[in-house]
Amino acid sequence: MDMTTTLPYVVLPPSDGVPQSDGALVLLHGYGANAHDLLPLRDALAPGRTAVAFEAPIDLSPMGMPGGRAWFHLTPDPTGGIAYDTEGALAALRQLARDIPTALMDRDLEIEKSVVLGFSQGAMLGHGLLLHEHLPIQGLAACSGRMVPEMFPSDGHMATAIPVHLSHGSLDDLIPITSGQAIRSFYESDTPAHVTWVEEPVGHTIGPDAARSLQAWIADL
Repeated sequence: MDMTTTLPYVVLPPSDGVPQSDGALVLLHGYGANAHDLLPLRDALAPGRTAVAFEAPIDLSPMGMPGGRAWFHLTPDPTGGIAYDTEGALAALRQLARDIPTALMDRDLEIEKSVVLGFSQGAMLGHGLLLHEHLPIQGLAACSGRMVPEMFPSDGHMATAIPVHLSHGSLDDLIPITSGQAIRSFYESDTPAHVTWVEEPVGHTIGPDAARSLQAWIADL
């Protein structure tokens, strides 16, 4: 774990024997996982990039999830749905917006050539980094995220037409496919983003179709 920022993170250098990029693959894990969860994707998706995987601040061990972390708390609401700690989510978003540039600068990596890839809770924060914090990244890959209104400003402001890769499983029983479709509609209707969309018959995961598409998408960047 690297502790030069407020949030700890893990760094995976580029693979040997492949052309190396000046940009990073910034990884934001989902609820109940940790900084190591998405690291195996790097070799499959972008072996020439340095992976910088951040770890969420909330320890879920007291809740029976040893080693699990969360970016913000989730609680059941009276209707049977899920309530979000909005202030906690926005605090995590602001912290990432500060820590990501610092971590990349420490390793002579250019944020303008870097891709943020987030899964589930991490995907929600990825949208916020792009739309709220206007982090000047090369592209955003958001997998199996939820349409949380606070992360999607109504004006859809984006400084440039940044590439956005969205994927979601049609069999997802944690975050319904309708949420992913709503996110796709938002970007296509309300922003100048260049959208790539992958929908496949898997659950709450990054499926093989999404992985293949992500590899080609990152290579094209």
